Amino acid sequence: MAAAIEFTDSLNAQVNKAADQAGGTKGTRLLKQYADFSKLQKDLAALDSKTSTLRYDNEARLTAARKKLKEIDKSVITKLDEQVKTAKTKYQPLFDSYSSVSKQATAAKKLKDKALYSLLKTQADGLKVASTLARQDIRNKESALQAAKKEKTRKSEEIRKILDEVDPHKTKIKSEKSAISSSNKLISTEWSNFKAAVKKGDADRSSDTLARLLTLSAQVQKNKQSIFNLEEKIAASILKAEKKLP
Repeated sequence: MAAAIEFTDSLNAQVNKAADQAGGTKGTRLLKQYADFSKLQKDLAALDSKTSTLRYDNEARLTAARKKLKEIDKSVITKLDEQVKTAKTKYQPLFDSYSSVSKQATAAKKLKDKALYSLLKTQADGLKVASTLARQDIRNKESALQAAKKEKTRKSEEIRKILDEVDPHKTKIKSEKSAISSSNKLISTEWSNFKAAVKKGDADRSSDTLARLLTLSAQVQKNKQSIFNLEEKIAASILKAEKKLP
């Protein structure tokens, strides 16, 4: 985002020469403006560095948080799901036996074989009780699984809502960067004008361009500070989400 600003020894010498030639208040003003602009550029570079460090940290933490979000209660749900499958497999022979004996009892009744029917009916009744208990066990395990899935959804939505706070900040950052880009184009033009003016020893024009450069750079500083503040807000949102993640 930075405009190409370089404070070379040659340029420094030209500024000093122009200031000496102008002398008095003009020379003093030119030197002060140049020093202020140089310091402002250093401040901007420091702010850029600080912002970049925070931004990269935020992106890494955001990626990690979204990855963990997908893993919420995964092991719990996997365990409960396996319990349901195991129970169904375990009880299937019982269900098959109950179904088979019930059919045999029905057939014996149609054949009016009372002794066989009585025997099969007794077996079927016993298997019915066991099957009822088995089905209840499966339902209990399925209920536990559904409850765990529901809790996972609740947690995920809560954390996702926090992470969604990041998006408006990123949108504002894009807007600030766009403003900086526009300002930098003007700064680049003014910097070229300044170098041309100071090379000719034109203190008045050099001072005028520096005044505009200072104004434009101050606006860029404001925009960049806003970006840093937004990155801090992003960091705060990520931290809030991290505290709720396993």
